[in-house]
This record gives sequence, structure tokens and C-alpha cells, in this order.
Amino acid sequence: MDKDDNASGGSVFSGIDPDALKGTIDSVQRDQEKLQDRVSYYKTELAHYGLGAEELQDILHVASWARDELPMLKRRYHLSMNMDNVPYAGFKGMVQINEARVTRAANAAAAKDAKRATKLAKKDPEDLSPEELDELNTLFALNHDQYPFAEKVVGALGAQKTLQLWYGISNLGSAPGYGRPSEFKNSEALVEVQKNLSLTVAAATNSDAPAMVRWKKDMVALGDDPIAEPGPPPYGSSGGPKGFLVMSNLMRFGDYDDKFLENYGTALVKEDRQALDGPGPGWAATGRLNHVGNDKGNDPLTGYMKALSNSPAAATVFFTAKQKNEAGKPESNFKYLFESREWPNDSRPGEDSVTGRNSLGHALEAAMTGHRPGEEATAEDVKHSKDQVALFTTLVTSVSRDQDLLRNHEYMSDSFANISAEYMPALYLSLDPDEENGAKLFKSPGAKFSIDKYDAVRFMHTVSRNKEGYERLNVSQHVYAAALMEAWVKQPNPEYGLTIDEVIRKISYDTGIAQGVIGGGLLFQAAENSTEAAAQDDAWKANASTWGGSLVGSATAIATASFTGPGGIVAGGLVGTAAEEIFAGILDGFEEDGEDSKKQVYQNVKRADRIEESAIRTGQESVKAATGDEGAESRAGEQVSKGFYDADILIARSRTAESPSISK
Repeated sequence: MDKDDNASGGSVFSGIDPDALKGTIDSVQRDQEKLQDRVSYYKTELAHYGLGAEELQDILHVASWARDELPMLKRRYHLSMNMDNVPYAGFKGMVQINEARVTRAANAAAAKDAKRATKLAKKDPEDLSPEELDELNTLFALNHDQYPFAEKVVGALGAQKTLQLWYGISNLGSAPGYGRPSEFKNSEALVEVQKNLSLTVAAATNSDAPAMVRWKKDMVALGDDPIAEPGPPPYGSSGGPKGFLVMSNLMRFGDYDDKFLENYGTALVKEDRQALDGPGPGWAATGRLNHVGNDKGNDPLTGYMKALSNSPAAATVFFTAKQKNEAGKPESNFKYLFESREWPNDSRPGEDSVTGRNSLGHALEAAMTGHRPGEEATAEDVKHSKDQVALFTTLVTSVSRDQDLLRNHEYMSDSFANISAEYMPALYLSLDPDEENGAKLFKSPGAKFSIDKYDAVRFMHTVSRNKEGYERLNVSQHVYAAALMEAWVKQPNPEYGLTIDEVIRKISYDTGIAQGVIGGGLLFQAAENSTEAAAQDDAWKANASTWGGSLVGSATAIATASFTGPGGIVAGGLVGTAAEEIFAGILDGFEEDGEDSKKQVYQNVKRADRIEESAIRTGQESVKAATGDEGAESRAGEQVSKGFYDADILIARSRTAESPSISK
């Protein structure tokens, strides 16, 4: 982002939908070329008869105008792809860009910088002086979103030279060997080089320039080959690491082209199965490939998972795609990576890295929610597709069938809880013993699906055995219930045959069941560890405030989705503040009548009775925030308590009930 972007004086910000603009660019480029060709043909053909010269010339002016405007459209597009852009309020998928940056002079400056960057990048990295490397890094940092910089530099390098560039730069500062001293002293600077080169390559993949079309095809083809020609035997070099290893370490930052990610992922998994299942040493990396985080970068799936977490649509396609496993049977990429694959230990010396599987969790979050992890879901995001709900159902049954898949890697629990927050209607419905009326109340706005009751119980119980998983399920469950009650109070639907009192009672009862299940998971794990469940202290409040806002927004979106019209427009006055009030209460406590102090909840989660007390109080406050009816508030407490106790029965039965997914 340019330093002037945050200045308000004289700046005009427009809203851009990158995907829609890309479609417009493709259409304009295709049609203006077709128009130019056809008009030129007819102008030549009719010139002999003295016909149409003036009229056809006017049409040629239109084609020329469209051609001249394409660079400006492409500049807006590349600016809009910057992941630091501010969303354009009220419009799904739109971001703000500063129109002051959309000039032909800026394009010319970016093209000039591209020439200098290409000249430096084509050098052998060992021949770059520290000053030249700093200059190259600065050019990448300032220009990665400045059309036409990225496509010109990366396209001119070609796929193989791009790989060789990063491998060479990445190993600057390593032992030079044969007494040759290294001039590169600041290895920390390589973190920034890796980031800025990655952002530049990612931006370039979103270009359909001929050089980049070739680059993307070549990069996929080069993935299973060494990045350089091996030297002659017996002492020649191995040719370096395979292309997938190097390229995936440039995928930790940036928004890559979806189609490229899909093609790359297909080829990567095919090679990965061969590398890990074969008799050889796996990926057998040489040299240093990664400078970010605490993993060595020797597992190409790690960087690729990070790329998918930034590209939700590509993530959904990837995880639902299938390839043949070692038995020759089709297996989805989800099942391969979550259930079957033995993830190699890629920790740096003296560290314990979980980056690979943790990145898998983030990529699954993007695939099943339709947005990047940490972002707030919109009314359109929560209308999950058939592929997304199929993935979520598979995730639930997978964990239900074998809890150790998650328990052995429990750091993924926060991602699974975040995913669950956006499938809360289906989870509530699965727990509700009154399916007929529950279906009227807990409506999933997207593709229709259902989850087995005991699969849901085992899944939620397992996720909540991890403290972060419990915390996020706890918050998302309460704010969803509050938002749903408020929506029904403001816009009741008599066609469903449910009174407001029945709605409040049902939501409160099912809240109790959900609280009993997740509280039971937390206490079960504490007993397993022979420790007490940790109290929710000030440190927890500070942490929860960083992720709670997006969960509140997402819960409100999914609770009100069935009340929205076309384009996600919410019925007038429907969006309220109940969810926000409940989240604030969970963090800071609820007001006590006639007292200055606040009643804290979930301060003590070491005992079931204290969790129940907090669940009842928070459930009552949800009713109060939604209705203002003290009578309903009192009755809600009874229902929460009843549901909380009934959860024990569900948990007990879930230990012996067979999953439908197993019996098939």
C-alpha cells in the first residue's frame, strides 16, 4: 500500500470486486480483438466498392478505445488483489482502491521498475551485491500490486528461473564452502525477500498475458523435476530440490490464481503420494528453502495449504477432488491429507513445528466457510454450496469415527470450532429431539444436508476437549442463539406454527444441550490429564477479543440469513445487537439489578455445576437482550438447565452408538 493511501485529503476511493472486474477485463480484451479483426476485414473488403469507410472507422475507434483502457482496468484489478485492502462496506467481495493510483504515469513507472527488477533477478543470486539484493527486494515490495510490474518480471524470468532465483537467494548466508566468504550478512532480511517475492509471483499468476499462461503451465510440469540440470557423475550436483519444494515456499503469502492452484495441487498430490509411499527418502530436500516461521520448508504441502487458505474457492475444489490411493481406489484430497498422510517432521533444529497440519486446518476453514480464516462471514458466505456441506459432513464423521485424528493434533481444534460456528444451525438441529419443529427454526441457508445426532455429539465433544476449541464453540453457540432469538422476535413467521415463547424455549433447551456437550468435553480432558480446567482470566479475555468479533459477525449472518432477500439484504430493522451484547457479557460480565458490580460468567470452568450456572445466566441474558421479557428470561433458565442435564444422556449414548458413515 502506498504511503498516501491513508491520507484523506483529495483521495477518492472506489469499490472494486476483483472477480467481477477480471471477468470484465477478459470480455473486453476478447471482444475488442474480435471487433478489431472483423471491422478491419470488412473495411478492406468494402473499400473496393467505396462503402462503409466512415462508419467502419467509427467502430474501429471504439475498439481502439477499449484497447487503450485495458491497462487502466488491469491496474485497478491488480490493486484490488492486494490482501491488505480495506473492504468496501456493504458489498460482498468488494474492496477499496485509491483512484489516485490509477494513472498511465503509474503504469509507466511500474514498467520501468520491472525492467530494472528483471535485470537484477536474472543475475546469479551469488553475484548480487548486498546493495543489489536490497534494491531488488525494495522493487518487489513497492511494485507487487502495481500493474504491469509482476507479470513483466515473472513472465520474463520464466518458471525455471523463478525457482532458481528463490533457491539461490534463500541459500545466501549459508556456509559458502571451499573458503569462499559470503558477502551476505543479514539472513533476517531473507524473510522480507521471501514475502515480497511471493507477493509478486502470486500477483503475476492472476495475469493471462501469454508469458504468464506459459509460466503457469511450465511451473506445474516442472514440479517433480530438480530445478537445475544435474552435474556429470560421479561428483556432479544433484540438480537441487524438486520444483514443488521450492515453489511451495513462495506460496506462504499472496492471493494466487484459483485455476493455477487447482492444477498445481493435482500434480503436487500425485507426486507427494509417490514421494512418501515409495522406497526413497521422501522429498529429500537440499539447501534451505524457507525463512518464515519454525519449519524448514521441506514439506511442499505446507506452503500450498497456506495458499489455499487465501483462496477459498480453490480450497473447496481441491479438498473435494479425488485421486487414486495406494490401493487403487479413489480417495478425496481431504481424506488423504487429514486421515491417511503421514506428515513428515519438518521442524527446525531445537524447535517443534506444527506449521504443516496447522496450515491444513486453516485451508479447511477456507474451503468450508468460503472466506479466509479470521474474516467475518457475510450473508452470501453462509449459503454454503453442496461441496462445502459435503466437506463439513465428512469432517464431522471423520472426527466422530476416530477422535485421535484430531486429538493427536489438537492445535487444529480452533479451526474446526471456527468452521462449526458457520454450521451452527445444522449442529443445533442434530441435537434437537423435536426434528419437525427444529427444522423450522434451525435453517441452514445454503445446500440442504443433515448430520447424525451422535456424530455431532462426538465431534463437538472432541473439539471442546481442547481449550481453544471449547472457547470458540462456547462463544459462537451463545451468540448464534442470541441472534436467532432476536431475529424471530423482530420478524416472527406464523407459517411455521411456532409462537415466540415456543421459539425461546426451544432455543434455550438446545443451548443447554450444546453447553452440556462442550462443557463435558472440556472437563473430560481435564480428568484425562489429571488437571483442572483452566479458568477464564484476563489473559483469556484479551485473546478472545482478537477473534470474537468475527465469530459474532458470522453468527449474526447465519442466524439472519433465512430472513434476507436477494443479494443478502436483511429485512428492515432485523439486525440487532443481542449477539454483541452477549459476547461483551461473556468477556466482561452481565449487569446485576441494583448493583454496581457485574456478574462474571465462565470465570470458573473447573466444575460442571459452575459451567451450568454460566450457561443458564448467559442463556437468560440472551433472552433478555432479544425480548426484554423477564418472564421469558426466567423460563429460559429452566430450559437451559434441563438441556444441560440431558446432554449427559446424549454423551453416554454416543459412546456406544454407531455412526451411519461406518455402517455404509
